[in-house]
Amino acid sequence: MTSEQEMQTLGAGLSLERMDAAVAKGILSRSQADDLIAFWQAPAAIDGSDADEEALSFSKVSHVDAEEVRFVRGFHDVFIAIGIVVFLFGLFYGLKDALSGGQIAGVLTMAIWGLSEVFSRKLRLALPSFLLSLFFTPAAMVAVIGLIGGSGAALTGQAGDVMGSLSNFAGIGDESSIKLLLPVLLGIAAAYLHYYRFRVPVGVSGIVGGIVLLFAVIVYSIAPTFLQNNLSIFTLLAGVGCFAIAMYFDKRDLRRITVNTDKAFWLHLQAAPLIVHSLLNIAIKAGIKEQEISYSVVAIAIFLALSLVAILIDRRALLVSGLSYFGIAIGYLISQTALASDVSLAITLVILGAFILLLGTGWRPVRRAVMSPFAATPLMRFVPAAS
Repeated sequence: MTSEQEMQTLGAGLSLERMDAAVAKGILSRSQADDLIAFWQAPAAIDGSDADEEALSFSKVSHVDAEEVRFVRGFHDVFIAIGIVVFLFGLFYGLKDALSGGQIAGVLTMAIWGLSEVFSRKLRLALPSFLLSLFFTPAAMVAVIGLIGGSGAALTGQAGDVMGSLSNFAGIGDESSIKLLLPVLLGIAAAYLHYYRFRVPVGVSGIVGGIVLLFAVIVYSIAPTFLQNNLSIFTLLAGVGCFAIAMYFDKRDLRRITVNTDKAFWLHLQAAPLIVHSLLNIAIKAGIKEQEISYSVVAIAIFLALSLVAILIDRRALLVSGLSYFGIAIGYLISQTALASDVSLAITLVILGAFILLLGTGWRPVRRAVMSPFAATPLMRFVPAAS
């Protein structure tokens, strides 16, 4: 956010960056800073009117409790983001019959970098920066694969054949997958350069995702059968690794006021589906069938365990990917009754919605209760305080 934008957000003479710096240096507490920001934004009333009291009341939720996600700051961001998506899609659509998949990815990679120079580095718009960073890593990866294999069979077809060409180049099913090592390494390097240049928090997730892919390629190159037979274990370990990196960033910012908390948020969001889906697949391999009550019970148990972890580390993002499995499991259990399908669906949605509302509303007291046994343990060095 530029200085001009900060002044527009908080009013002349006060900026979010300066307030966060004051909190970081101990000049103000987080609650004092929040109260001051709310007071500054409130309608002018020096007589203690209700307008000021109402504005100040919204500051009672701390940065930690709110689990802020700073990737949109106004509809201006949304408007520019729509333009970026339309522009990139138009670029892809216009080139799909003229260039190969790798060449199109190369053009998109350069376009994304150019747009990032304007909207991420110069204007520092949050949502456009998020989208550009999200698009860059896969585009760069495909472009590098196309470049490395340009003289061979890789990515020489039209854009519609990209996935098939990628499979051929990767050598899926034979020993030639080693050819993917260099492109993946270069793709990770490109993702790192983009992150280093523009410092968009979600870029860390792209780098970590590239590293996961690199490990998959290495394992598959050494023992393809092992990876095929143990894919769920590999993705589970990948999810745990993403979670561990997220906790590293969380530990560096327990008060959730710096950019480290944004990096951790996206990594938690990346880790959760890998963990949940892997555990359910492992349960299926253990002999539990999807269309059985036991599968639903396992899915609910996994979700409840994930909920406990999410409460302990104070990260609602960890629950998002598990909600779909939780809802499907509840729906299946209800469908085994004599109720009509429409009624079962309605009850499932009501139960799922009620769970979210109750947990969200009572998050703080629930977290205090869950955290009380851990008050004097080393765990407190890694998670925000419950108060």
